[in-house]
Amino acid sequence: MNNSATTRAITKIALEYNGNDKGTAEMVALNYLLSDTAEGQYQEMKTVAERNPKVKKWALTGYISQPDEIGRKLKDEELTQIAMKALAKVGATDRNQYRLDIHNSTKHKHIHFVVNRIDSSGKCNVRSHDIGRRFGEAVREVCKENGLLTDIEIGIKKKSEMLKSLTETIRSEDNFDELILAMKKKGFEIQLSSNIKDGISGMRIIMTKDINHQTLRQYKGGYKLSEISNKLKISEIKSLFEMKKAVREAQKYAYSLEGFRENLKQKGFSVKIQYDGEFKPNQKNQIEDIWINKINDSQEKNGFFFRENMGFSLSVIDSNLSNLVNSLSQNNVNADAVTHLKAEPNESLIEHAGVLLDGFLKPTYVPQDEDELWKKRRKLRK
Repeated sequence: MNNSATTRAITKIALEYNGNDKGTAEMVALNYLLSDTAEGQYQEMKTVAERNPKVKKWALTGYISQPDEIGRKLKDEELTQIAMKALAKVGATDRNQYRLDIHNSTKHKHIHFVVNRIDSSGKCNVRSHDIGRRFGEAVREVCKENGLLTDIEIGIKKKSEMLKSLTETIRSEDNFDELILAMKKKGFEIQLSSNIKDGISGMRIIMTKDINHQTLRQYKGGYKLSEISNKLKISEIKSLFEMKKAVREAQKYAYSLEGFRENLKQKGFSVKIQYDGEFKPNQKNQIEDIWINKINDSQEKNGFFFRENMGFSLSVIDSNLSNLVNSLSQNNVNADAVTHLKAEPNESLIEHAGVLLDGFLKPTYVPQDEDELWKKRRKLRK
């Protein structure tokens, strides 16, 4: 369950807000407070807080929200019990003043609380250190005790859905505008950030059903791309779309593999061919895949789609480009042996590339008499 907690010195406004909610708030718990008004309850709390003048931020405030994914709708009594148990786990006792109100005016039902950290004897029962983290852990413990999904479990599930939809859409679309529209149809909102130096520099993904227009100013919904995947970077998506555009344009004028390679080379891309089985010179070779990389590309490490020393696989990044692979395969008879890759079950494509490169760079056989001649020349120089 989503939650938040912080310590602060409050005014009567905090209690007024909790007890209002556009006139629909319902007070569900009250302890050691006699007044019926926010002003009176604030004065009661402040009087008790002054018994421990060392504590300046004497109030603990926050909320617990019930998301749709929790598994079932909670009754007000259940939500109240979850809040009370979580507050007890961070130190609140029956000697602390508190007020709890349930709000229903927004998309998700949630409960707000105001707790006086100073009890009736003047003791500070609720430590301020790491209160946000500790309260979150307390809520998760109570959720598990009640068989409910925690905020972390819900977050993992949401991130997985976001990454799956995002990568599928990246494969099917060719630019960010198309990506945003396609993701919107799937129930996700894409927010892009940019700067002068890099252009598009970041991405945030939000489930449309999670958008709460009443709290947009206070809380950013969804997750940043870096929170969803540690492999997929915005720079990789930009490179992928740039490569797709170059391939689409080269495809229009390429009637052979050599022509396709030359067109892409002019646009700054290199092409490597992976054949189905062993490459056979002067024969028709079936193309299994085409790997494209930007010449002198700064990206060196593996990404979500990108492979080190190889680039992007056309069959992986866009299933529609398989038609291009098939057409080039039909027209292809010969190819440069240095740029082809054999496909064997127990070796990676990168290993193939390394073997081919080693074979290309290693010296060939040197006759014995030629070797002796070089030795004599070196002795004469001495």
